[in-house]
Amino acid sequence: MVVAPKKDKETVRICVDMTPLNGSVCRERYILPSVDQTLGTLTGAQYFSKLDANMGFWQIPLSKESALLTTFITPFGRYHFNRLPFGISSAPEHFQNMMVTEVTAGLAGVVCHMDDILVWGSTREEHDMRLHAVLDRAEKAGVTLNMSKCAFGKRAVKFLGFIVSSEGMSPDPDKTSAVQKMKEPSTVSELRSFLGMVNQLGKFIPNLSEKDKPLRDLLSTKNMWYWGHEQQNAFNSLKQELSSAPVLQLYNPNKPQKISADASSYGLGAVLLQKDNDVWSPVAYASRSLTATEQCYAQLEKEALALTWACERFSDFILGLHFELDTNHKPLVSLLGGQALDLFPPRIQRFRMRLMRYSYTIRH
Repeated sequence: MVVAPKKDKETVRICVDMTPLNGSVCRERYILPSVDQTLGTLTGAQYFSKLDANMGFWQIPLSKESALLTTFITPFGRYHFNRLPFGISSAPEHFQNMMVTEVTAGLAGVVCHMDDILVWGSTREEHDMRLHAVLDRAEKAGVTLNMSKCAFGKRAVKFLGFIVSSEGMSPDPDKTSAVQKMKEPSTVSELRSFLGMVNQLGKFIPNLSEKDKPLRDLLSTKNMWYWGHEQQNAFNSLKQELSSAPVLQLYNPNKPQKISADASSYGLGAVLLQKDNDVWSPVAYASRSLTATEQCYAQLEKEALALTWACERFSDFILGLHFELDTNHKPLVSLLGGQALDLFPPRIQRFRMRLMRYSYTIRH
């Protein structure tokens, strides 16, 4: 047993290594939704309430046979869990399945991600009606809530590491301030921690793969560690970008959608836009670096890869909808537009075939 203090510094969390037990656990096949999928359902949200299940997995009792398998050693003797403990490999899927099927199934304006439930409405009356429905379900299912972490009837709430409001989505100030306070890394491990924090907020930073390239190069085992002027500028630039990150619009499938993508010598960048009052507003940014093989592609192939990757990256938002696809490389208008497939070189053929499941109009 290892005892870890919680954030409030007053209570503790009991942690046990369940690795030997996990070797015999059959995991439940329940796919957890991605954060983008969860946040992409908040169309028209104006009022929010956030509910937090008390102690998460401990809401689920264990049978006597299963409880004995969780026995652990303490300085005071041997004990076992009577409720589902943290560390069991099947716990996340089982808990998410229980929360969805018993608490939020069939309810409009409700999204659930593990022990966090977000209730929203376009009006105060709609929000209150949905909130009462969720609370009734939770009571019938025997789910208790941690009132210190709940928020009711707010115009903005912190959910899944972001600030969600009626105006859109913005980075959590706690995360951006943590990045702002980070000192220049002196080792590869420290640099990895910094880039991990930045990547978590990458949907707010356009062309991230270009801006962090001098830092990513230091992660390669082929390169010697060198912190020079270029690395310092990239480090400061990323911190500045996070402090002025834009507010992203909440996704609305009823509005016109557009994807714009571009490729450089080292990375790909894309943005998902939606039209609101004749203005194209960003919903999400995305970027990634090119592999060593992809860097050897011709520029035409890099641009085609950028469009293909962007569509697949935002597939949850555009599949089944007609959207615009913007490129600054004019030959792609005909290559990925109306030309016959058998006229293309093999690599462009593969990109075109990957795009066939989408309905788009490509524009230069």
